[in-house]
Amino acid sequence: MKILIFGMGGIGNFVGGALAKAGADVYFYVRGKKLEAIKKEGLHVTSEILGDFTVRPRGMGQEGKIFGKMDVIILACKGNGRAQARRDMAPMIDKETVVLPLLNGVLVSDLMAPLLPPCHIADGTIRVFSHMEEPGHVVQTAGSGKIVMGMKEGKNPPALFELEGILRNAGIPAEVTDDIRLDSWEKYALMGTNSALFCRCDGPAGKVRKLENYRELAGEAVGEVIAAAKAYGVTFPENYKKDYLALFDSLPEDTITSLYRDLKDGKKVEDTETEMILGRMGEMGKKKGVETPCFKEAWERARGIRR
Repeated sequence: MKILIFGMGGIGNFVGGALAKAGADVYFYVRGKKLEAIKKEGLHVTSEILGDFTVRPRGMGQEGKIFGKMDVIILACKGNGRAQARRDMAPMIDKETVVLPLLNGVLVSDLMAPLLPPCHIADGTIRVFSHMEEPGHVVQTAGSGKIVMGMKEGKNPPALFELEGILRNAGIPAEVTDDIRLDSWEKYALMGTNSALFCRCDGPAGKVRKLENYRELAGEAVGEVIAAAKAYGVTFPENYKKDYLALFDSLPEDTITSLYRDLKDGKKVEDTETEMILGRMGEMGKKKGVETPCFKEAWERARGIRR
């Protein structure tokens, strides 16, 4: 199976590094300093799950036509890079290609379908905390690394099951599900709510927890996601809010999301996933008559975050 990693950030490098280490037929779509670093020294992975190692893919570059058609494209770019990704990926897609987005957001296939040539567009989630320490060096610090994937309609092509086996062989827990809609909403409830809290409070988990009304605030934020999901026909487990609060209680004090990190690093709002993560919640809620004041305030405050 010929696999392309598109988007060589924290997630793309973690997954790509694992696949390369396992000897998979994996290719990296990468450019700039990251391409130069991996060409020169290889990709260095420091992982709580997989260990410390350096690998090289079967091929890498920034011209889609040099790779040919792919069986699977794992899309791990930033959500605001979707339009550019469409143009770059097109030469590598045919009708049997499976595109697996591991982007932040909920049911990203809905956003990608209008952009891509005919193919199998799945949805996927990954539970992992990883970041680029520097070009060519990815660090994974927490999370199981588990990838859950599936077609929104539940009709999963054989290629997804083959990918499941390849990922497991590479040390990444993987599961093909017939109900990716629930898993996608649950991942969004975790990642999206965390981002909303960090942006609204302008600080990491430790700062959020110091607020007197922190549990009320966190409960309201995750409750907005749960209510929106229900309006779209997805019902969360009864104890999800309680479990989310317990998880947030346990986060290391310096925990932040990639969105908040980008904003604190001085990136312009339009160059981050602010709209994809915070703005989209407001849009989806509005379509179904669900109020999302916590996410709206987080979106507004995100625009004022500085170093």
